[in-house]
Amino acid sequence: MAKVITLQNTELNHFIIEERNKVMAYLRKTFSVSDDDLNDIYQESSVALFTNIRDGKLSNLTSTLPTYFLRICINQTLKFIGKQKKVVPLFDDSGLTNKDTFRPDKIDELYRLCTEDEEAEKVSRSEIIVQSIIESMPDTCKSVFKGYYWDNLTTTTIADMYGFANANSVKTQKYKCLQKFRIKYNELMNKIYG
Repeated sequence: MAKVITLQNTELNHFIIEERNKVMAYLRKTFSVSDDDLNDIYQESSVALFTNIRDGKLSNLTSTLPTYFLRICINQTLKFIGKQKKVVPLFDDSGLTNKDTFRPDKIDELYRLCTEDEEAEKVSRSEIIVQSIIESMPDTCKSVFKGYYWDNLTTTTIADMYGFANANSVKTQKYKCLQKFRIKYNELMNKIYG
């Protein structure tokens, strides 16, 4: 059931102050961003929340206000990271990846789900195959794979970030995507090495 959110300025200020420690702790744990930048992001998120309430955009809110606000903060953080990092270092586990960047260590992790030992030449080709398979998959699968395998996010965080109902929905989608991935992978490998 949708909720209509109307807050006075004093109530909104109180809410933003109350949520600060919880949201900042979550952002610190999830993203590799300096405290100064997180303070700026929190301020921008607070302004965005105020603007959305003022403009009546929360008239059909289907989540709690704290969840909605956390989502704003996550989106602002992702936007900040996107502006700061055009390319993520290949073995940097500190932040989220650029949407077009594939990290070989994470490709290897997906690769190991499908096959055992292979010669070095096959492994190199397999990495290219894995990358092309992921690129050809639906956006939902790309989001789940990148969140889970590249960014090491929890299923709960992935659910919050990409609009899934809950962590179990992410697990179900991940399973379905892995099944699709394995089928495509095995088909291509059979064509190449069959």
